[in-house]
Amino acid sequence: MLAAFLIVYGKFFPRRLASLAAMVSAHCGGRVCAPQLRPAIWPAAAAIALFVITGCDPPLSQAPEPRPSRDNTLHIDVSYAFGTLDPTRPVTSGCNCIFPLLFSYLFVPGPDGELEPDLATAWSYDPDERAWTIHLRSDARFHTGDPVTATDVIYSLTALSEELRPALGEQVDAITRLADSAVEIRLNADDPEFPKKIWDIDIIPESGPDRFDYYKNPVGSGPFRFASRNKAEEVVLEANPDFYGGRPKLDNVVFYFEPDQDRSWTRLLAGRTDIAAEITPEHYEMIQRFEDRFHIDRYTLKYYTILLYNTYDPLFSDPSVRTALTLAIDRQAMVRDILRGYGRVATGPMGVDSPYADPDIKPLPYDPKSSIRSLIAAGWRYDSVGRYLHKDGQPFAFTLLVPRESTIKKQAARQIQLNLNDIGIKVHLEALPLDELVAKYRRNTAFQAVLTEFRGAYRNPESLEEYWSSNLGRPAAAGRFSQPDLDDLFRKSRLETKPFEKRRLIHELEELFIELQPGTFLFHQTALDVMSRRFSLPCPFTLSYQGISRLRHAIINPN
Repeated sequence: MLAAFLIVYGKFFPRRLASLAAMVSAHCGGRVCAPQLRPAIWPAAAAIALFVITGCDPPLSQAPEPRPSRDNTLHIDVSYAFGTLDPTRPVTSGCNCIFPLLFSYLFVPGPDGELEPDLATAWSYDPDERAWTIHLRSDARFHTGDPVTATDVIYSLTALSEELRPALGEQVDAITRLADSAVEIRLNADDPEFPKKIWDIDIIPESGPDRFDYYKNPVGSGPFRFASRNKAEEVVLEANPDFYGGRPKLDNVVFYFEPDQDRSWTRLLAGRTDIAAEITPEHYEMIQRFEDRFHIDRYTLKYYTILLYNTYDPLFSDPSVRTALTLAIDRQAMVRDILRGYGRVATGPMGVDSPYADPDIKPLPYDPKSSIRSLIAAGWRYDSVGRYLHKDGQPFAFTLLVPRESTIKKQAARQIQLNLNDIGIKVHLEALPLDELVAKYRRNTAFQAVLTEFRGAYRNPESLEEYWSSNLGRPAAAGRFSQPDLDDLFRKSRLETKPFEKRRLIHELEELFIELQPGTFLFHQTALDVMSRRFSLPCPFTLSYQGISRLRHAIINPN
């Protein structure tokens, strides 16, 4: 592995290889011959050296990874472990990257954003009846050989909306089977854009999770079918020869769990993987010089990173205190220093560039002096040496949960820790696996503060109710957050049919979020995804949901 890496790295950066080799030589007792190490080492090369240094001694518990053959297999690194492949269950794992190749959809957005047929061949809307009629293709079959019917579509739409998108379910009056190949969706209110809200619902067999083991044998109707898995570490898909769109050109797709972004990047350079998602900004700055060797996609994520507070904890029950914490955190510095400029400061739950966001609302500033004044007004006082805040004999100290798999979130957590320490607040950091971390706050209050991410409102503002409202018959997903005025605005905006009034209510909702600060809205990260040009694509490379779906068209490059 080391030799392959050095060959590739030397081909890309011959002038820096000597410095790298000298560093390795010094660490490994002179086993690598090289000129004397220069005083200044380029930061990215230093990061690579750390990887190489750790490989100087034979590993005690793991043999070197085999280099994949140059076969017709696409290798994809994913930064989160793989859990269940049941799309009707809450998914906090790398499985989201697998779903678009394993399952089919009614329609899929094309490069221009307009919906294109997939399982659906045609769809029409009757505004008087507020009803959508969707016609299905007759040649689609699940991986078991069973046909995909209207009954399966109704089951999938109902199961997913009940479990994961209750706000979407609130918009639907009834879903009716018109024939084996036709479905009617009747809405509670006029919505000519409704298909764009449901296109990414994975279609599975009726009662699929009850009939099949979706951890060991998931069943879909997509271009690839499940072949095998190695626990949470690896999932292998194989081409579906009976796919209604034609057998993919690829033979297999292998998803590999690699939580270390530095290691994923070196695997990409060494040819051990073909796709590395969300590489670090330092690596991106290096690799973009070689666009002839890689497909590179750069875009602003529609998910924002948030420091979510448990508003049931006395420390965070006061909105003025939560606002003070936001004022004490330098979010622009996070974008500048941690993301190296590849991101944008978040404003609120709508998300940057959301069509529903109020353009007049700006992010709260970094203002630690105002933060201290607000905390003092809320009853907090400094100790006898003027260092740390106390109230009623208790220090302002809390535990911040951080996803173990995310390098960037761990860096952001350390900056939060430093910023709040500057104003007299102690923060203890605790890293947890993502699924364990999410279970602490998803409709739960088993946390004090957590660093996580939520999706903004890009297709419909009602989607925010799932995170922030108790209107939907169960606690809000974001730490059971509840506020009567917020619930009332959500309810009114969902039922409002006049566009101008609906927009006014949504903007009022956003203003209330800024006042309440249920969390500190930190940043939207710019995704930096890279794919080897060992494969060619007939469309631009992207790891969005629809982009992953289009990877089925990838073909191995004969050059």
